[in-house]
Amino acid sequence: MLLSRGRFWNAALSKAEDVVVLSLLRDSLPEEFRELREFKIEVPLESWNRVLKHARTDRKLLGGIMLDFTNYKDQLSVAVGSDRLFSELQSVVLDATAALVESAALTLTVVDVGAD
Repeated sequence: MLLSRGRFWNAALSKAEDVVVLSLLRDSLPEEFRELREFKIEVPLESWNRVLKHARTDRKLLGGIMLDFTNYKDQLSVAVGSDRLFSELQSVVLDATAALVESAALTLTVVDVGAD
């Protein structure tokens, strides 16, 4: 199921519906990123909150988290190091989260952090 699509990034829920696949769209990549044509990140739904939590923070934190979910570790630094690719990745992650919530594949819960 397609969750979100940008100019460079695509987010889809796997057929088993337990993994979100973030992949780069081959045909729209500028020539300088052709090495990333096969790049993808497969995030289990139970770990999606880790990605979402850092989607709008430091790119090093998000990149470090995504290392756990890709087989293309050597290409990850190029994907998150580019301002164009990184800013769209952030948007696609947020849009995919909204789609996951709307489809009931992901639920939001309140976390009690205790009294200060």
